[in-house]
Formats: sequence, structure tokens, C-alpha cells
Amino acid sequence: MIRLIITDVDDTLVPESCSVINPEYYDIIRECRKKGIFFGVASGRQKPCVKNLFRPVLDEIFILADNGTDIWAKDYTISMKIPNEDYQGLAREYYELGDEYNIMSCKPDIAYIENGHEEYYEHMRSYPYELEYVENAADLTDICKVSIWRREGIEQDVEERMRRSWSDRMEVCLGGECFLDFMNKGCNKGKALSIIQEHYGIKPEETAAFGNADNDIPMLRQAKYSYAVAGASDNLKAVASEVIGEMKDDAVLKKIREILDEQK
Repeated sequence: MIRLIITDVDDTLVPESCSVINPEYYDIIRECRKKGIFFGVASGRQKPCVKNLFRPVLDEIFILADNGTDIWAKDYTISMKIPNEDYQGLAREYYELGDEYNIMSCKPDIAYIENGHEEYYEHMRSYPYELEYVENAADLTDICKVSIWRREGIEQDVEERMRRSWSDRMEVCLGGECFLDFMNKGCNKGKALSIIQEHYGIKPEETAAFGNADNDIPMLRQAKYSYAVAGASDNLKAVASEVIGEMKDDAVLKKIREILDEQK
């Protein structure tokens, strides 16, 4: 018996940065709640952005935003921050990566992009993100997630370098091809899901999870029923218990309907 369903957003439910979702998802969320199934949205997006996408059913869901570092439900909230010393060291190393790389530093309800990085700013506004410009990212404190972005995609040598530098102190994962994300060690979608499961008294054996990218791997490992959409990364497909159809064909919606039909 499944008692909790959780899903990623970008390239799982909607195309990257899309700000409109098939309204049938609202109907299926309401149906889940009527059957006593908790429904969650786990995303690399910030909380205000996720709330905007799911506004018609906000009272029916919980949210794991900023890769799980910002947990929100009507009856429960918590955020998990990167230690300031580690964050500032990461920001300093970012400056060595080259002009084509951009940094976004996230707090639970606002994110910061440096002056002069208008392309990144406008890209994130398309989600739409709540953003402010800042002169120097290294001066910030109390950050919960960092996203380093390159329009052409994160280069493999840069990913490997940053993992070598920071994986002992931070979670380092690709959030799609163009984002390299950093959170405090042990803070990820899987950890956030385990916190919610404990809060509501739900076991991994009663959980179904959907995703597409490497940053969804900890979440899928926290669920017995784990699903990768057809366009998912090879790493995620290797972890998932089943590979389903394409995001563009609303594969997640169809699978949730199957789950509900099986539990009648």
C-alpha cells in the first residue's frame, strides 16, 4: 500500500524552466489526498517558484525545495544551511572557473546572482525565481544551496574538480546538464524525504518517487517504488525500480493513475 508519492519537477513533470503544468496534475493530487496518500514535490527550484506552479493545490501538498534543503508543509517547516566558512570557500573557488560560469546562492525564499550576470538572472526569472542582484557572492551568509550554471553545460573537468574540492564537506550533484549544485553534507532530496516520512509516520516501503536527474538519486533510494522517466540520466535509471515513459507524454501522471487504480 502506497501512502506517499513524491516527484521531481523539471524534465520529470514539465520541461526545464517551464512555469505552466498540465492541470490534470492538480486533479490527481486531489484524488491522492482523498485516498489518504500524501503528495510531495521535490525540486532544485526555490520554494516560491514551486508554490507558484502548484498554487491551486498548495493546501494538498508538501514541498522539498532547493534540492531538499528547504522543507515546507502546512504543519512543518525546516531549512538546512551550508556552514558560512564552507560556503565562502566554495564561492572563492568558483571565481577560478572562468567567465562562462555563473553562481546563484539560495536562501529559502530568495536567491542571489552577481551583478553583470544578466543572462543567468533572466534565465532563472523564467521559472520564475525570486531574485536579487548582489555585488559579491562570497560576502553572503546563511546559504542553503549553491547552483553554478554554464549555458553550454557543465564541463566534465569542472565537475570533477569541484567534486574533488568539496565532496567531503558538501553534497555535489548535477541538476541537469547546465547546473552543478552544492548543499551541506548529508542534505539532499533523500534526507529531506526521510525527515518527512518520519514526521508523518510513513515507511520507505509505503513510498513512490519519480525523477530524472542525478540529484534525484537519494530520493529514489528512499522509496521502494522508484521511477525514472525515459529521458532520465543513466545513473538514475540504474537506481530506479522501473523506467516509465516520456515526460512530454505525462508519464508520471499516467503512472500515478495506475497506482491509484491498483489501490482501489
